Amino acid sequence: MTVKYQIAFSESDVFVLEKGGDFHLTICSRVNPLGFGNQLAVYSKFGAAVDAAEKFCKLYELTRQYGYHLKGSSFLKEGCEPLFVPALLEDDTTVDTLRAKLEADKVPHEASG
Repeated sequence: MTVKYQIAFSESDVFVLEKGGDFHLTICSRVNPLGFGNQLAVYSKFGAAVDAAEKFCKLYELTRQYGYHLKGSSFLKEGCEPLFVPALLEDDTTVDTLRAKLEADKVPHEASG
């Protein structure tokens, strides 16, 4: 695998790696690095992988503000539906649309808690 693009993000590095003609989007903790870490998605075009890497960092930062954490390929929060990262990267989800969803999901949980 060859690193084609890298973003230093929080305590992690987000990579776009080239392998066999595909581009793998991965995240790796700097605290406990294991190779190139957790694979999030695979793209056939470099530009799409870079765009997804940039989008992932924005969405991850937002979900963390709402108490989610990344496990595998999903953003998780107790009592909430998992948010599947590859789906968020592939559809038209933006920071604003995800924020609206997280705000809407937050209200029922706060009322019951």
